[in-house]
Amino acid sequence: MNTTLMINRQTKIGDLVYIPSEALLTNYKRFIRTEKPINVLCLGKKDNIEVEVLYQGSSWWVNKRSVYPIKEENGS
Repeated sequence: MNTTLMINRQTKIGDLVYIPSEALLTNYKRFIRTEKPINVLCLGKKDNIEVEVLYQGSSWWVNKRSVYPIKEENGS
């Protein structure tokens, strides 16, 4: 896996990020696994291990290895 594509220091709160299918999300009360790839909003980061995201109207935590930044295409 190319680790340079994974979430990095340039990813900020409020950025849109990509999570592939079969990623494990938790809110520390329950766990869910994504059935399909999703685009979610980055809400925060913890201990350089987890990323907080907004998924289906709630805050969830996911391992940063499952989070990829969405690059903007400017057409040039």
